[in-house]
Amino acid sequence: MGRHNGRARKAGERVGATLAAKNKKTAPKTQAEIGANFKHTTDAGLGRNMQSVLDRNDLDELMAMADLADRDFTAERGQCIVISTGVVDPLAEARREEERAAAEARNAHRLALPRRPAWTPDMSAEQLDLQERTAFLSWRRALAHMEEEEKLLLTPFEKNLEVWRQLWRVLERSDIVVQVVDARDPLLYRSEDLEAMARELHASKSSLLLLNKADLLPPHVRTAWADYFDKAGVEYAFWSAYAVIQEQQALRSEAAALGVEPAVLKKLQALQAAEAAEAAAAYAARREAAAGAGPGPGSSGSGAAAAAAGAAVPKDPVKEDPRIKILDVDELLDLFEAKCCAAVAAAGADDPRAGDTDRKHMVGLVGYPNVGKSSTINALFGAKKTAVAPTPGKTKHFQTLHVSPDCVLCDCPGLVMPKFAKSRADMVAAGVVPIDRLTDIRQPVDVVARRCGRDQLARVYGIKLPPALKHLPPSSPPTAEQLLRAYAVLRGWTAGSGLPDETRAGRQILRDYTNGKLVYCLLPPGITPIGWVPGEAEAPNAVALAAAAAADASSEAAERAEAEAAAAAAGVAGSGQGSGQGEEGTGQEEGEGEDEGPSTSAAGGGGEKVGRAALAAAAVMAGDDLDAADLDLLEGLAAESAKEKSKRPDYKFNKKAPRTKGDRGQQRAEWQGGFDGAGLVHGKKGGLVRVGGY
Repeated sequence: MGRHNGRARKAGERVGATLAAKNKKTAPKTQAEIGANFKHTTDAGLGRNMQSVLDRNDLDELMAMADLADRDFTAERGQCIVISTGVVDPLAEARREEERAAAEARNAHRLALPRRPAWTPDMSAEQLDLQERTAFLSWRRALAHMEEEEKLLLTPFEKNLEVWRQLWRVLERSDIVVQVVDARDPLLYRSEDLEAMARELHASKSSLLLLNKADLLPPHVRTAWADYFDKAGVEYAFWSAYAVIQEQQALRSEAAALGVEPAVLKKLQALQAAEAAEAAAAYAARREAAAGAGPGPGSSGSGAAAAAAGAAVPKDPVKEDPRIKILDVDELLDLFEAKCCAAVAAAGADDPRAGDTDRKHMVGLVGYPNVGKSSTINALFGAKKTAVAPTPGKTKHFQTLHVSPDCVLCDCPGLVMPKFAKSRADMVAAGVVPIDRLTDIRQPVDVVARRCGRDQLARVYGIKLPPALKHLPPSSPPTAEQLLRAYAVLRGWTAGSGLPDETRAGRQILRDYTNGKLVYCLLPPGITPIGWVPGEAEAPNAVALAAAAAADASSEAAERAEAEAAAAAAGVAGSGQGSGQGEEGTGQEEGEGEDEGPSTSAAGGGGEKVGRAALAAAAVMAGDDLDAADLDLLEGLAAESAKEKSKRPDYKFNKKAPRTKGDRGQQRAEWQGGFDGAGLVHGKKGGLVRVGGY
């Protein structure tokens, strides 16, 4: 494409950047050029501004709706209508919640996204613009009527028509639509109507749910979501853009230190990983063969316990369930290309895309702000191609990027879609609403505190939170005021009056929650508890419990035999001591303390020694596969550790001389070498001390 500003441009399609440059070039510059049509909207001064608009005050909202309707009005004074007095009836709250849930279920179909009206190539730009504005105004009015009639509360949603136009263009150009959602709460970010809109454009246009930030979810949570989406018939994939970017940075640093190319080092690491996997598979096969052969004639019953425990050891969850695997870059690109090929093939031979061999597959990335669409593109490229920022809405226009010779990514600006919500605080905690624009910080922080819990907050930040109120359990989460004040004092953040700066502390806590430093993962509907936080004890593994039970049952006989052998040995030793007692009576008294130690240890060894059943159960819960030799080694180490703990440390035998108060000011006798009748004597520190009586 030539040179621009002294820099060479790379060849390729940059439709989004071209459109943005054209809009900026043709934008009106003066107020006279702006005119009345753009007076009260975000388009003022920029012609078609890509700025996302989620919230407006009442006056701006009124002016924007009037502009869409192309109407003018005059204000009327003295005709105020009282909408609410601010009085809340606590007795009616439960009834209102039930009515709200019923109204949401009844009006769920009305939360449709704005559709692009039908158009033809012979329509002028003015006709098309007027048609789209009229359709968008009708959609806005329908949502407003629903809120007013049904008394429902909607989340802040996108109110700029130009941003929705970006979505229409991405859907029209894409072969498949990928919804990038936050894996910690997928249902909040998923839009079923967006999938329906894609199918309306073309029946073969499929959708894929890409669960980003999946590295924050443990395997059992990913398994629960996989079961839920399989039952619902939704195609999904687990992905972590942050983990991939960190791995790429580490690979580049290591390659630079070794003086090789990152691609060469990556291939070498892949070969080493393949060799290690083959060796591990061969080792596992040998162990399975040894376990199937059974214990030898000289082995004890504990060997059977180890074999039973090893047979029931759970494997790697990812290997057992490939659905929950977090994909890497190559696997995700292969998945995109496979979905695109299937979509084009399903369109039929009459589709123009089927006969175009030079055409590349187009993958549209759509989703809420701050879910990681731009980070996903950067991870797929291995370099920074799109702007990334913690503030939602960084991407202003859609952009097409060639990620491979056969695949093109189309990144859409973040769109906040209308949904039913209880409060605005939930949307702030989800990272949809920009944190830096908040004025009321306590409500979102209270949501975070209730989700994360007291233990996680104290562990992550290293703060001592005030105890819970007396009528609440000790583990109840702290209030927003307690958390904000404690964290602000810890960081030394104070406001102008010397009080803790709660606003700054609250914004930092919300950023930590959004970035994953504070973790809370929702589980699918119908599962109790509804969420998971780090540190919570998982439900006992059925396989581990079965293996522990088998180990206990099979090792019971072996432990009984060991106890009988120990008792027999103790009896033989006792008879020997009785026969020699008359000859060495004095020696027996001197060695009595030494004989008591081993006998006591033999009698009480069952309480201190770690049994094979406990070792097998611990190995099963840890996911390790141990054989009989490993259990014998662990048992010996445990016995030696117990013996070392029972032994008195050597440093305790080095007793220091007892400290006394000395004889300062006391008279000493002549035989003690201190008192000779004089009135002064030497004190403790060598000084002269006067003796009383003179």
